[in-house]
Amino acid sequence: MLKNRLLLSISAGHFAVDVLNSVVPVLLATLAVPLALSNAQIGVALTIQIFAGALSQPLFGWLADRFSARPAALAGGGVAWMAICLAAIALSMNWTLIVLLVGFMALGSGLFHPIGTASAAASAPSRAASATAIFFFSGQLGLSLGPLLGGALLTTPDGIRLMLVLAALMLAPAVLLFAAPRPVIPVGGTARAAHAAVRVGVAILAAFIVLVALRSSIQSVFMSFLPKLFADRGWAPVAYGAIAGTFMFTAAIGNIIAGDIADRFGMRAATIWPLLISVPAGLVCIWSPSPLTAFIACGVAGMVIGGQHSVLVVHAQRLLPVRQGFAAGLILGFTFATGGIGTALVGALADTVGLFTAMQATVLLALPAAALALTLPGRESVVSAVAAAEA
Repeated sequence: MLKNRLLLSISAGHFAVDVLNSVVPVLLATLAVPLALSNAQIGVALTIQIFAGALSQPLFGWLADRFSARPAALAGGGVAWMAICLAAIALSMNWTLIVLLVGFMALGSGLFHPIGTASAAASAPSRAASATAIFFFSGQLGLSLGPLLGGALLTTPDGIRLMLVLAALMLAPAVLLFAAPRPVIPVGGTARAAHAAVRVGVAILAAFIVLVALRSSIQSVFMSFLPKLFADRGWAPVAYGAIAGTFMFTAAIGNIIAGDIADRFGMRAATIWPLLISVPAGLVCIWSPSPLTAFIACGVAGMVIGGQHSVLVVHAQRLLPVRQGFAAGLILGFTFATGGIGTALVGALADTVGLFTAMQATVLLALPAAALALTLPGRESVVSAVAAAEA
């Protein structure tokens, strides 16, 4: 699979996209002093970035299904667009223009993600879960390294100019995508692939939707509030930053593991057991007075909570195999949006009952999520769907 040129190109593009995405908050924080920006202004810009990227994904996925001859080239266009916008943000000293550019930049992410997700699955139909897991691992790696890279560059005297160098370097994955081969099966599906649709009733589809919302909320809450939880306990910024980074990095590894489990034993096994394990791991992370124990538990929690992301995306694509780009856009947009809503609700709850109690309640959401995962297909169903798609 690591010799698959399309998968490697798409994964490199995902790394670049999420490096560019995660550099923006660091860049805005650096520009806050010369532009006299308030926290509210930065918050508005980042909110626009999140929702512009999330809400545009279904539209771009739908368009990708209709212009599917060279999906990797479209994805490369998204990467190049983001790099150009980042360079423009770094050069601009006008706040209104910066906000507009942040929103425009997010559209490149919205274009890339559904096309990249669908192309990753189509690049290796017989191992779609593993291929998609590699794709998401590269994105998580970009999210983890982006802030570190941006912070290191922006602390130098020529930090803003180095942002231009970073933007230029991110064009390399775009070039790889422009030259990438076509997928094994067309992105968006074929007439024969329609027979691979997972036939589900309304109740099972509703269970899947709620499962995605619960899982994405748990992950988003951990990513958002772990630093605040441990800051309230007196941890130094470097320590609570490190534990948040640990969660994100092990979530990336979890995607690889869960993808392999899904290909071998089915999506049900790759989802139920990790969700159940996440309850004791998450509670130990929150409860433990020992920093070492908290770090270990956090690593386990990140691996098992974040690992199902790629598996659930693959299942969503199989629900609508003829329109895989649109399915990927819907599931990714829905995942990001519900994660944001869940985080906002937990934040409001934390103001009432305390962050410690609110996060304990969030961890326990994995129990109903695991019950809902019983509706996911087992190994036999996955094999049948893939065989039909390749027939």
